[in-house]
Amino acid sequence: MSVWQFFLNALKEICTPTGILFVVGGTLAGMILGAIPGLGSSTLMVILLPISYKMDITMAMALFISITIGGMSGGCIGSILLGIPGTSSSMVTVFDGYEFTKRGMPSKALSAAVVSNFLGNVPSVILAIVACKAVAAWAVKLGPWEYAALCFCAVLMVVGLSKGNMVKSMIGVGLAIFLASVGEDPINASGRFLFFGRLEFLDGFNIISVMLGLFAAKIILLEYARQDKQQNQLDVKVEGFKFPAADFIKNKWLILRAWVTGAVIGFLPGLGGPVASVMSYSNEKMLAKDKSTWGHGEIGGVFAAETANNAAIGGALIPLLALGIPGDAAAVQFIAALNVQGINVGPMFMREQPAIVYMIFTGALLSGTIVFLFQTFGMKTFPAMLKIPYHFLYSMVILLAFLGAYMSTNSFYGLLVAVCCCVLGVLMDFFGIPSLPFLMAYILSPMLELNIRRGLNYSPRGIAEFFRRPLSCTFIILGIAVLIYGFISPVLKKKMGKK
Repeated sequence: MSVWQFFLNALKEICTPTGILFVVGGTLAGMILGAIPGLGSSTLMVILLPISYKMDITMAMALFISITIGGMSGGCIGSILLGIPGTSSSMVTVFDGYEFTKRGMPSKALSAAVVSNFLGNVPSVILAIVACKAVAAWAVKLGPWEYAALCFCAVLMVVGLSKGNMVKSMIGVGLAIFLASVGEDPINASGRFLFFGRLEFLDGFNIISVMLGLFAAKIILLEYARQDKQQNQLDVKVEGFKFPAADFIKNKWLILRAWVTGAVIGFLPGLGGPVASVMSYSNEKMLAKDKSTWGHGEIGGVFAAETANNAAIGGALIPLLALGIPGDAAAVQFIAALNVQGINVGPMFMREQPAIVYMIFTGALLSGTIVFLFQTFGMKTFPAMLKIPYHFLYSMVILLAFLGAYMSTNSFYGLLVAVCCCVLGVLMDFFGIPSLPFLMAYILSPMLELNIRRGLNYSPRGIAEFFRRPLSCTFIILGIAVLIYGFISPVLKKKMGKK
């Protein structure tokens, strides 16, 4: 079948009552949760993981990509109207967007953000459509040595490029590798780390229970404990959408640079929208002729942040679909949903599961258009989204999280794993151990182990074969170089600052 036939088949599936409900409903639900500080669309995706097991996998992927795009586009609403980022990807949108609200001009910033959302995500998805096929064709030629080195590089890049304490990031990675090792050996099928001799541990820790406890339950518990997300008494009048023609023309090159930045950052494993928006904003502020206006109501700051974080979606789809490497936290949930259906994501994924791949592309394009139309014609409803009582949402989320954990294994074992992971998540938050390196390592660890052991078994040279093959050697060196850079860059910045 040709590419167009796959697109037409995906479109036919979406143009059914169920398909329309999933794409439109997922987009709007993601946008609403993305707008509400403290929740985000990722929470909804984690809760839906157990349900996706009973769904048609192509429609589940359409639902998940719709929630992802809706959530990314909705994050700017809380940032601009409340001064509190709806998602971490819209954190820097607060700097300039909220200034317009304080001046009584929220519609100007929201209109710029809506245009940026569309210009960021739809072209980046088109880029992913073009690039994925070429990358996948190259990836099928990789052996276990290259694939193990690629997973190794991805994990080290997440640690090396993450902000904060590098040692704590590595502790999170080590913890994830240990937890992923519990269960059945992938080569000889023997049991490993069967605590108390219980056979339940032979299946390892279910990815759904881990994510429900570590993210959904932990987020709600911490938000409730902090009590810093009290119901916001929002009293802001938002006018209708007005296309920012003059601002768009003035910042056209800024938007293009932000899009390129977002797509490139999205392609790198584990970075995604938050890093893309921060880097784009920093770059454009550095290039600006008048830096004094940035952070005090510069519309270019809204364009830069929102274009970049949405462009990161398409960039993240490329390593996900072509290589099986998650580009960001949302991509991890895509892999988890596919894994529970018994589908492995890797270099052969585009060849073996083209219907799923093109459903993701089609759903992404439609969702990007739907959210643009809704935000354009429904901008006056934005304040109402932020008035939803949090205590109703929190109680519903925690109930669904633990119900889903039980459903994932049909036993109290899944529920117990979720509760333990919730406690683990709280402890990680308390000690400052970032969750993204942990999550990436937990997903990639089985692939890393399997390919390392295959590489050692397939070649008499042992570990030397990983360095004799140019591509695997390059990946290993690149990963180590990024990790070393992460350790020495703070020292170099301090020295440069003293000078």
